[in-house]
Amino acid sequence: MEIIAHLLMSEGDFMDFRSTYVDDVLEHLRTLASKEATIMFDEYKKGDGSWETSLPGIAERISRVMNYSSDHIANQIQDCLDQPHILQLASSALLPSLREKAGDSLSLLPPGYIINMVAKHLSSQLVYHEGLDYVERSIPQDKFAMVAVQYAEETKRVSDMVDVIAKADIASGSKEEITELLRLGGPRIAVSRSKVFAPKAE
Repeated sequence: MEIIAHLLMSEGDFMDFRSTYVDDVLEHLRTLASKEATIMFDEYKKGDGSWETSLPGIAERISRVMNYSSDHIANQIQDCLDQPHILQLASSALLPSLREKAGDSLSLLPPGYIINMVAKHLSSQLVYHEGLDYVERSIPQDKFAMVAVQYAEETKRVSDMVDVIAKADIASGSKEEITELLRLGGPRIAVSRSKVFAPKAE
Protein backbone atom coordinates (compact mmCIF):
# COMPACT_ATOMS: atom_id res chain seq x y z
CA MET A 1 0.00 0.00 0.00
CA GLU A 2 2.90 2.33 0.66
CA ILE A 3 4.44 1.43 -2.70
CA ILE A 4 1.35 2.38 -4.69
CA ALA A 5 1.14 5.70 -2.84
CA HIS A 6 4.76 6.49 -3.72
CA LEU A 7 4.16 5.54 -7.34
CA LEU A 8 1.17 7.86 -7.63
CA MET A 9 2.56 10.87 -5.78
CA SER A 10 5.71 12.92 -5.49
CA GLU A 11 7.73 12.54 -2.30
CA GLY A 12 6.66 15.97 -1.10
CA ASP A 13 2.98 15.31 -1.74
CA PHE A 14 3.22 11.95 0.00
CA MET A 15 4.84 13.41 3.11
CA ASP A 16 2.08 16.01 3.37
CA PHE A 17 -0.52 13.26 2.96
CA ARG A 18 1.21 10.63 5.06
CA SER A 19 -0.63 10.98 8.38
CA THR A 20 -4.04 10.72 6.72
CA TYR A 21 -2.95 7.75 4.65
CA VAL A 22 -1.42 5.92 7.61
CA ASP A 23 -4.76 6.09 9.43
CA ASP A 24 -6.48 4.67 6.33
CA VAL A 25 -3.90 1.88 6.02
CA LEU A 26 -4.19 0.87 9.67
CA GLU A 27 -7.97 0.71 9.47
CA HIS A 28 -7.73 -1.38 6.30
CA LEU A 29 -5.22 -3.78 7.86
CA ARG A 30 -7.42 -4.24 10.92
CA THR A 31 -10.37 -5.05 8.65
CA LEU A 32 -8.34 -7.60 6.67
CA ALA A 33 -6.98 -9.16 9.86
CA SER A 34 -10.50 -9.56 11.20
CA LYS A 35 -11.70 -11.19 7.98
CA GLU A 36 -8.74 -13.55 7.87
CA ALA A 37 -9.18 -14.51 11.51
CA THR A 38 -12.84 -15.28 10.85
CA ILE A 39 -11.94 -17.62 7.99
CA MET A 40 -9.17 -19.28 9.99
CA PHE A 41 -11.33 -20.06 13.00
CA ASP A 42 -14.28 -21.15 10.87
CA GLU A 43 -12.02 -23.62 9.08
CA TYR A 44 -10.37 -24.67 12.33
CA LYS A 45 -13.73 -25.65 13.81
CA LYS A 46 -14.21 -28.06 10.90
CA GLY A 47 -10.74 -29.54 11.37
CA ASP A 48 -9.71 -33.14 11.94
CA GLY A 49 -6.44 -32.50 13.76
CA SER A 50 -4.28 -32.67 10.63
CA TRP A 51 -1.70 -30.06 9.62
CA GLU A 52 -4.00 -28.80 6.89
CA THR A 53 -6.66 -27.91 9.46
CA SER A 54 -4.29 -26.45 12.04
CA LEU A 55 -4.13 -22.65 12.23
CA PRO A 56 -0.73 -22.49 10.46
CA GLY A 57 -1.99 -24.93 7.84
CA ILE A 58 -5.12 -22.88 7.26
CA ALA A 59 -3.06 -19.69 6.95
CA GLU A 60 -0.95 -21.42 4.31
CA ARG A 61 -4.09 -22.53 2.48
CA ILE A 62 -5.50 -19.00 2.48
CA SER A 63 -2.29 -17.71 0.91
CA ARG A 64 -2.31 -20.52 -1.65
CA VAL A 65 -5.94 -19.90 -2.64
CA MET A 66 -5.37 -16.15 -2.86
CA ASN A 67 -2.41 -16.65 -5.19
CA TYR A 68 -4.23 -19.28 -7.23
CA SER A 69 -7.25 -17.07 -7.83
CA SER A 70 -5.33 -13.84 -8.41
CA ASP A 71 -3.06 -15.56 -10.96
CA HIS A 72 -6.08 -16.78 -12.92
CA ILE A 73 -7.77 -13.39 -12.75
CA ALA A 74 -4.62 -11.59 -13.92
CA ASN A 75 -4.21 -13.97 -16.85
CA GLN A 76 -7.83 -13.64 -17.98
CA ILE A 77 -8.99 -10.13 -17.16
CA GLN A 78 -7.86 -8.48 -20.40
CA ASP A 79 -9.98 -10.97 -22.32
CA CYS A 80 -13.18 -9.75 -20.67
CA LEU A 81 -12.53 -6.07 -19.84
CA ASP A 82 -11.13 -3.09 -21.70
CA GLN A 83 -8.48 -0.83 -20.17
CA PRO A 84 -10.89 1.90 -18.94
CA HIS A 85 -12.88 -0.71 -17.02
CA ILE A 86 -9.69 -2.20 -15.57
CA LEU A 87 -8.64 1.28 -14.44
CA GLN A 88 -12.04 1.74 -12.83
CA LEU A 89 -11.54 -1.44 -10.83
CA ALA A 90 -8.02 -0.33 -9.94
CA SER A 91 -9.43 2.92 -8.59
CA SER A 92 -11.90 1.02 -6.43
CA ALA A 93 -9.00 -1.04 -5.06
CA LEU A 94 -7.28 2.08 -3.69
CA LEU A 95 -7.92 3.19 -0.15
CA PRO A 96 -10.43 6.08 -0.09
CA SER A 97 -7.98 8.79 0.89
CA LEU A 98 -5.47 7.80 -1.81
CA ARG A 99 -8.21 7.47 -4.43
CA GLU A 100 -9.35 11.01 -3.67
CA LYS A 101 -5.81 12.39 -3.62
CA ALA A 102 -4.17 10.65 -6.57
CA GLY A 103 -6.64 8.29 -8.25
CA ASP A 104 -6.43 10.23 -11.52
CA SER A 105 -2.77 9.21 -11.86
CA LEU A 106 -3.48 5.48 -12.12
CA SER A 107 -3.24 5.50 -15.91
CA LEU A 108 0.44 6.47 -15.60
CA LEU A 109 1.33 3.16 -13.96
CA PRO A 110 2.54 0.15 -16.00
CA PRO A 111 -0.42 -1.92 -17.26
CA GLY A 112 0.98 -5.09 -15.71
CA TYR A 113 1.14 -3.47 -12.28
CA ILE A 114 -2.46 -2.32 -12.57
CA ILE A 115 -3.65 -5.76 -13.66
CA ASN A 116 -1.92 -7.47 -10.74
CA MET A 117 -3.32 -4.91 -8.30
CA VAL A 118 -6.84 -5.47 -9.60
CA ALA A 119 -6.40 -9.25 -9.58
CA LYS A 120 -5.29 -9.28 -5.94
CA HIS A 121 -8.14 -6.97 -4.96
CA LEU A 122 -10.77 -9.13 -6.67
CA SER A 123 -9.21 -12.32 -5.31
CA SER A 124 -9.25 -11.08 -1.72
CA GLN A 125 -12.86 -9.98 -2.13
CA LEU A 126 -13.87 -13.47 -3.23
CA VAL A 127 -11.87 -15.30 -0.58
CA TYR A 128 -12.76 -13.08 2.37
CA HIS A 129 -16.45 -12.80 1.50
CA GLU A 130 -17.18 -16.33 0.27
CA GLY A 131 -14.52 -18.53 1.82
CA LEU A 132 -11.94 -21.00 0.62
CA ASP A 133 -14.23 -23.81 -0.51
CA TYR A 134 -16.19 -21.52 -2.82
CA VAL A 135 -13.08 -20.22 -4.56
CA GLU A 136 -11.40 -23.62 -4.79
CA ARG A 137 -14.38 -25.71 -5.85
CA SER A 138 -17.13 -23.58 -7.35
CA ILE A 139 -15.45 -21.29 -9.89
CA PRO A 140 -14.49 -22.70 -13.30
CA GLN A 141 -10.78 -22.14 -13.92
CA ASP A 142 -11.39 -20.52 -17.29
CA LYS A 143 -13.93 -18.05 -15.86
CA PHE A 144 -12.17 -16.71 -12.80
CA ALA A 145 -11.91 -13.15 -14.08
CA MET A 146 -15.50 -13.08 -15.34
CA VAL A 147 -16.85 -14.38 -12.04
CA ALA A 148 -14.63 -12.08 -9.97
CA VAL A 149 -15.59 -8.99 -11.96
CA GLN A 150 -19.28 -9.77 -11.78
CA TYR A 151 -18.98 -10.54 -8.08
CA ALA A 152 -17.49 -7.08 -7.53
CA GLU A 153 -20.30 -5.50 -9.54
CA GLU A 154 -22.97 -7.41 -7.63
CA THR A 155 -21.35 -6.47 -4.32
CA LYS A 156 -21.65 -2.81 -5.28
CA ARG A 157 -25.25 -3.34 -6.38
CA VAL A 158 -26.10 -5.02 -3.08
CA SER A 159 -24.46 -2.15 -1.20
CA ASP A 160 -26.65 0.31 -3.11
CA MET A 161 -29.73 -1.79 -2.31
CA VAL A 162 -28.82 -1.82 1.37
CA ASP A 163 -28.59 1.98 1.31
CA VAL A 164 -32.07 2.18 -0.22
CA ILE A 165 -33.50 -0.22 2.35
CA ALA A 166 -31.89 1.75 5.17
CA LYS A 167 -33.93 4.78 4.11
CA ALA A 168 -37.14 2.83 3.48
CA ASP A 169 -40.14 2.77 5.80
CA ILE A 170 -39.66 -0.77 7.10
CA ALA A 171 -39.97 -2.02 10.66
CA SER A 172 -36.61 -1.81 12.40
CA GLY A 173 -36.06 -5.52 13.09
CA SER A 174 -37.08 -6.55 9.60
CA LYS A 175 -34.84 -3.92 8.04
CA GLU A 176 -31.73 -5.25 9.79
CA GLU A 177 -32.59 -8.83 8.87
CA ILE A 178 -33.11 -7.96 5.20
CA THR A 179 -29.86 -6.03 4.94
CA GLU A 180 -27.92 -8.80 6.68
CA LEU A 181 -29.31 -11.42 4.30
CA LEU A 182 -28.46 -9.25 1.31
CA ARG A 183 -24.90 -8.72 2.48
CA LEU A 184 -24.34 -12.38 3.27
CA GLY A 185 -25.81 -13.97 0.17
CA GLY A 186 -26.77 -11.33 -2.37
CA PRO A 187 -23.60 -11.15 -4.49
CA ARG A 188 -23.07 -14.91 -4.57
CA ILE A 189 -26.67 -15.67 -5.52
CA ALA A 190 -26.64 -13.02 -8.25
CA VAL A 191 -23.43 -14.43 -9.73
CA SER A 192 -24.68 -18.01 -9.53
CA ARG A 193 -27.76 -17.05 -11.56
CA SER A 194 -25.74 -15.29 -14.25
CA LYS A 195 -24.51 -16.58 -17.59
CA VAL A 196 -20.84 -16.42 -16.59
CA PHE A 197 -21.20 -18.88 -13.75
CA ALA A 198 -21.26 -22.63 -14.07
CA PRO A 199 -20.23 -25.44 -11.72
CA LYS A 200 -16.60 -26.41 -12.10
CA ALA A 201 -16.18 -29.62 -14.06
CA GLU A 202 -14.84 -32.53 -12.05
